[in-house]
Amino acid sequence: MSRKLLKEVVKEKVLILDGAYGTEFYRRGYRGEVPADVLNIEDPEMVLTLQKEYVEAGADILLTNTFNSNPLKMKKFGFDLSDVEKFIKSGVEIASKASAGKTFILGDIGPTGEFLEPVGKASHDEIYEAFRFQAKTLIESGVDGIILETFSDILELKIAVRAVRAISPDIFLIAHLTFDESGRTLTGSDPSVFASVFQDLPVDALGMNCQLVPEKLLPIFQELAGQTDKFLVVEPEGGSKDLSVGPDEFASYAESFWESGVNIIGGCCGTTPEHIKALKLRLGERKHLSRELTKTVSDTLAGVQSIVVVSQPLAIGERFNPSGRKKLRNAIEKKDLEYALDLLRKQLDAGADIVDVNFGVEQLVDPQFAKKVVLRASYELGAVLSLDVQNPEFLEELLKVYPGRAIINSSTAKDEDLKVKVELAKEYGGLLVLLPMKEKIPRTSQERLEIAFEALKKAEEIGLEKSRIILDPLVLPLGAGNNPKVTLETLELLKKKGFRTTAGISNVSFGLPDRSATNAAFLVMSMLKGLDLPIIDVLDETVFSMFKASKTLLYGISSLSGPQPLVDGEDLVELMIKGRETEVKEMVEKALETMEAMDVLEKILRPAMEKIGRLYEERKIYLPHLLLAAQVAKRAFAIPLNMLESSEGSGKTFVIATVKGDIHDIGKGIVAAVVRGSGYRVLDLGTDVPSEKIVEVVEEEKPLAIGLSAMMTTTVGRIGEVVELLKKKGLKVPVLAGGASVNEKIAEKLGVDYYCRNASDAVKVLSTLRNSVQ
Repeated sequence: MSRKLLKEVVKEKVLILDGAYGTEFYRRGYRGEVPADVLNIEDPEMVLTLQKEYVEAGADILLTNTFNSNPLKMKKFGFDLSDVEKFIKSGVEIASKASAGKTFILGDIGPTGEFLEPVGKASHDEIYEAFRFQAKTLIESGVDGIILETFSDILELKIAVRAVRAISPDIFLIAHLTFDESGRTLTGSDPSVFASVFQDLPVDALGMNCQLVPEKLLPIFQELAGQTDKFLVVEPEGGSKDLSVGPDEFASYAESFWESGVNIIGGCCGTTPEHIKALKLRLGERKHLSRELTKTVSDTLAGVQSIVVVSQPLAIGERFNPSGRKKLRNAIEKKDLEYALDLLRKQLDAGADIVDVNFGVEQLVDPQFAKKVVLRASYELGAVLSLDVQNPEFLEELLKVYPGRAIINSSTAKDEDLKVKVELAKEYGGLLVLLPMKEKIPRTSQERLEIAFEALKKAEEIGLEKSRIILDPLVLPLGAGNNPKVTLETLELLKKKGFRTTAGISNVSFGLPDRSATNAAFLVMSMLKGLDLPIIDVLDETVFSMFKASKTLLYGISSLSGPQPLVDGEDLVELMIKGRETEVKEMVEKALETMEAMDVLEKILRPAMEKIGRLYEERKIYLPHLLLAAQVAKRAFAIPLNMLESSEGSGKTFVIATVKGDIHDIGKGIVAAVVRGSGYRVLDLGTDVPSEKIVEVVEEEKPLAIGLSAMMTTTVGRIGEVVELLKKKGLKVPVLAGGASVNEKIAEKLGVDYYCRNASDAVKVLSTLRNSVQ
């Protein structure tokens, strides 16, 4: 079915999506140690029976049982491309048979389970190609649309969207993120970021699923509903671990989702055909309600964790530009990532709303280094970026890994340059800076205005709206005989026409003495003419104080308070979260001048890591911050530990593993990193570890405790198996357990000593155990 036709159907009435697959297969007896997608080949009747029940319950849409059928994920279970292709094709065939023409069929695509740096180690290209293969096979097999669901990282979701669209511009496409109760994803994105980033991308519907029952998911859904005009989809949980929300209670929330403007509604983990039947009875054949947007995100830019609104003046930091900056030029040549990030961090700490990233002579820059700068600045610093890159190939490499909605800086009005940059803005999203010049710079403001209008018309013809273009009036050096009044006149003309504007203020003083005062004066003049996004040196106190004062006087917006620290009054914690390894090391060494090594460990470093764990638990920081802090802490702990004779002794080791049959590594990896960062010796045995191997290591190492992770319902029993083997061997070691398929009741039933929801819980338990043996 064409994208256009399915969109027309969605406009007519609220559609009912089916319910859970994984938890239902488990409930019906599947205990395999690989994802349930294999049932498409090994037991197609089980899949067909469930899907027929969803059709009979009243579902308008069936998903294919292909959520995990991604080459990157399935490779870990020993399956090759031909195996994955069979799972997908069979999945579509089974869904078609179950539907018998009564429903639409959407190809289901889940995340790869991998992250790019700094959270993970996967590359953009391997993730992209995996999604591309899955989408191609689904679409060629005849699905009516594609749903991307249960994504916890906005960048991976962006990559998946591009992969699908590379196969078909004419397939109906839904994109979902998964939020926790705080309204954030694992890497820190909220509904505002989601709406901002995806407004430019060619998806038909946005939505959310998994992790939360209807009551908890509703306010987060409503927040998204007020910020996007795309179709809306929601799939709350029924309670994946204990089916705590019954069909009638589940369906009762359908009214609230309907009132909030939902277009498609179904169920996630823990829901059954009975839940879907109750939904259908409740909603029937209702038309969806129109909704009014409470916020507009068309005038926003976004990073991973926040948005900035460009309808008010924002400061763009200019310092990341090697022109005239020898230290930065050397750092780029030497691929000194820490220097690069520190320069960006200083600008953000000073109060920059956005930071401009310019790598200088792009042909001489290693693209891999540049991508690391963009990724780490985005995830660890939370930066909103302006990508000041001219070479189209180099620019695209950076856009591939930028998770937010960026400024693309810039394009001239030359036809070839404009076409390439507009196409990049269309594919990757963001706002494009347009320079009103071709081969030469126009000398008058009227000429610049005419070229700008001509270029804007061409951009619209290619497919980029005027609202996504920022105009630069062109600032030229006064010392070279240029008249800055022409820039101010151009700026005034552009603002009268209602355009957003940006300008590199410091260009005016190039070659002049007392540049700071000249820049500050020209900035004030430009803001008086309506300049929206000045590119300035935020580390120049004179210039930045003029920006803040002008913003207050002209717009009544106070910027005088400066940026707020992540943690009030916690210098060491703040430094760890920001990755300031040198300063942390200096603080530890200074403390050791007056304190014993053990006291530094117990009274300074461990409490700092416990505080960081609580901040993560409270969602005041996010996964990238947690991992960065753990990395810095690991090196900080090493200083006093090396001063102690038995820093690696018995009682300080923690063994951790994902159980046999389960290849999920992210949650276990987070716990290992944080525990290691808290000063323990961690033996990470990896994933899919046989129970016998875990017990063997425990017998050899005699650890303080062991941690077991199980993400799949089919592998959770392996935790109990390890517990029983330990008993048989007479090994009395505390067992910690966690993961998506584990809760407190299940842990108790399996004989686990401590159920841990997250890394913070694990550190608390280990601290208690350590104190009890000292």
